Amino acid sequence: MYGSNPFSAQDAWNAASGQTTSAPAPSVFGALPYPSTSSPLPGAVTFNFTSLNPTILNCKVIGPRNETYFRVVTDAGYTMLKDVRGSNIAVLGWQGHPTVEAPSLLTKQFVGQWLNLSTERSQRFMVHNGVSYTWSPYDRFLQLSIPGSYDVLARVSKTYDAVTLELTPRAIQLGLLEVSVLATILLQCGKRID
Repeated sequence: MYGSNPFSAQDAWNAASGQTTSAPAPSVFGALPYPSTSSPLPGAVTFNFTSLNPTILNCKVIGPRNETYFRVVTDAGYTMLKDVRGSNIAVLGWQGHPTVEAPSLLTKQFVGQWLNLSTERSQRFMVHNGVSYTWSPYDRFLQLSIPGSYDVLARVSKTYDAVTLELTPRAIQLGLLEVSVLATILLQCGKRID
């Protein structure tokens, strides 16, 4: 029955010629999803933002060995990024223009100043330890890199019930763990941050 399913005809053709297919064929009419061919970041350390209650502004951040590394707690107009001991790493204020403050990482400032939107509105710039970085969309990810470089340092992806942050060993060496977690919260929270 070759007329009702275009892929059954292709499978029959391949079987007759001794060929096998390893990946599903893309939809002929574009109505069916096509699996992503994204490859994992080499040596990346993965952090999953889970237990979204109801958003990333109240969640746990699970890292290697399925351990909780951070908690995100929102109460009375403030969101706190807390370490495993419950100490505040950063505080986000949501009154008026959103602010960010992380005593050991960055001084209190407007979120839109720290994650500065480009004039084309296609990427955000971030400075950490005197080095500029960009967050840019690519495929189904938000990717962190140094401007002018093709090396991806980190990337963020989202599903219906979790957000995932992947950090390369170089990103961790550059001290980008906490600021990447903080940027992920801000970029995925759904609130206006400018």
